[in-house]
Amino acid sequence: MQLSRVIKPVKLLLIALKTGRVSREKYPLGPPLITDSFRGAISIDPVKCRGCGACVLICPPNALTLRFEGEKAILEYFKGRCIFCGMCADVCPVQAITVTREFELAAVEVEDLKEEIVHVMSKCIMCGRPFETITQLKYVKELKLITEKYMNMCPECRSKRVAKLFAMKPGEIFEIK
Repeated sequence: MQLSRVIKPVKLLLIALKTGRVSREKYPLGPPLITDSFRGAISIDPVKCRGCGACVLICPPNALTLRFEGEKAILEYFKGRCIFCGMCADVCPVQAITVTREFELAAVEVEDLKEEIVHVMSKCIMCGRPFETITQLKYVKELKLITEKYMNMCPECRSKRVAKLFAMKPGEIFEIK
């Protein structure tokens, strides 16, 4: 029993010495051998990002999160949880996310693996609550999906106003304040 404990590592050492060096590249001393299809960590362009949250919804390991703090929406990317699938880059409507070839992500502190993009929220003109990022509202305005009267209202106030419009009697005048 004791003899097999000694013989097994010696056999492995002899096989390793006979085989020689397996890798052609001396990676830590030179550049790594990476294929063209390699996917690494993602990079988010804060200028292009609208804070729509599409990437957050598609991210399998929840490496991307969107949280709201007062009048700010914060998109957080945690590299330690990312599986480098690239689905967030595929779904981003403005191509603000790109997949890089970066894979050396060692860090001393966990906070060094986090990136944040802060978006300013727009306030509802009726109730004053923040409801959407300003950059997202500008995009919706360009598409002309909502009339100017309802653009700066939160969905709750907007639905209340529309419900009042439908409840009006013929000839009654309704003003949006």
